[in-house]
Amino acid sequence: MKKLLILCTALIFTACMKKEVEIGNPNLELRGGKLYYKEKLFTGTLTQKIPLTDKEMKISYEKGLMTSK
Repeated sequence: MKKLLILCTALIFTACMKKEVEIGNPNLELRGGKLYYKEKLFTGTLTQKIPLTDKEMKISYEKGLMTSK
């Protein structure tokens, strides 16, 4: 029983973590002004490495729409 509780807790924790996806991922699709990832509205961070620098651009999304932080 204790192992089952630990497993369920771990699954819930990982399922609630936000995704980080790189621009150009073939699973991303923009439809009707909303961003989808694997056919579901995207919630997470969209990233892109900036060439010739060590910097990275990050854009947050919530339910397919860009958010501001």
